[in-house]
Amino acid sequence: MNEGLISRRYAKALYEYAVTLKEEEALYKRLQVLSTQLQTIPQLKEVLYNPMISSNEKATLLNEATGKSPEQSYVSFVRLVLENRREKSILHIALSYQSLYRKKKNIRVVSLISTEELQPGVISRIRKDVTDETLGTVEFTNRIDPSLEGGFIFQLNDLRLDASVKNQLERVRRQFLQKNKTIV
Repeated sequence: MNEGLISRRYAKALYEYAVTLKEEEALYKRLQVLSTQLQTIPQLKEVLYNPMISSNEKATLLNEATGKSPEQSYVSFVRLVLENRREKSILHIALSYQSLYRKKKNIRVVSLISTEELQPGVISRIRKDVTDETLGTVEFTNRIDPSLEGGFIFQLNDLRLDASVKNQLERVRRQFLQKNKTIV
């Protein structure tokens, strides 16, 4: 079966279950932590995917990896995933849940990558403009990446505007090579 389809089905059922328990927001935050942990700590995935480790040990590890006092919906989710041997899908399920939650709650994800730290007033204005334009809530992240050599990259959900000097130089290089194929 398709990994994306499995993840979306689990995420949808998990969201509906969390709504009945009034835990959808807390679960959203916990699954953000889980997905970050799974993406940044390779050993966590290794242990999770290891068939020699018991489901109880994996459940304990997953519960501890996201902080203290997990919600009932999270504990049930972990148990269900482990019972159905879907450990390899847990990251995709967590990400699908986050996407579904954002869609239901009209939350936009905005990422701004620049070469240097921006003033707080600039960030506030961007956040306000996006909030006003989308009529929703905004999750805003700002990251510094000196390799851009100038400019910025702005991403709103799946839309991306790359106004970096690095990207512009790469585009000029490709155009030059395209026009001068016979020389190279």
